Amino acid sequence: MLKKIVDTIFKNFHYKLLAVIFSFLLWFLAAKQEFIVLTVKLPVKIITPATVNVASYEPEKLTVEVEGTKKSIEFIKKEGELYINLPAHFTKDNGTITLPVNLSMLTLKPQLPDISIRSVKTKTITLKLEKVIEKLTPVKVVLTGKNRHKFKAKIVTPNYVTVYVPQSKAAEVKLVKTEPINTDNLKTSATIYAKIESPYRTFPESVKVKLIRR
Repeated sequence: MLKKIVDTIFKNFHYKLLAVIFSFLLWFLAAKQEFIVLTVKLPVKIITPATVNVASYEPEKLTVEVEGTKKSIEFIKKEGELYINLPAHFTKDNGTITLPVNLSMLTLKPQLPDISIRSVKTKTITLKLEKVIEKLTPVKVVLTGKNRHKFKAKIVTPNYVTVYVPQSKAAEVKLVKTEPINTDNLKTSATIYAKIESPYRTFPESVKVKLIRR
């Protein structure tokens, strides 16, 4: 009788063992993908049109309630950022404003398919706005390399660019520079397109530089 019971238990034992392991894996994956709701505090960035600049804002982090898998929420806690697109009617303001924060104006990045914002705990954010003005600014060509003294920027087209600079910073912007142009690989005169390096938006974003060998 005992032998019969033992034979029944161990009959096709490897199939039964695989079934147990498979069931455990399914349970483990299901537990790992369990959705939870958690309140997190994430850094926020303000997106504005070219006509206005955000000088500062407070708070720099917003508290939101998110729903998603444990794995995704842990990732968002470390790498996540919130973006607010400034509503159009605020772009004409100059000074300090208090912006009501609601769910519709928030974008969570990186965007993951298994996580979403359920609610916003931070109700307002205070912004200091200032107008952006256009300033025509001369371009300085930057040459690098051992041969830089053998070349001269003869013609820069255009030699002035428009810089879109916050009004409070306009007096500080005297000129803009090109990205460094390495002359080590140049043997003769050459024409090069160089990008403008500036913390502010410029138009155009690059200039044509005609280098003459001395």
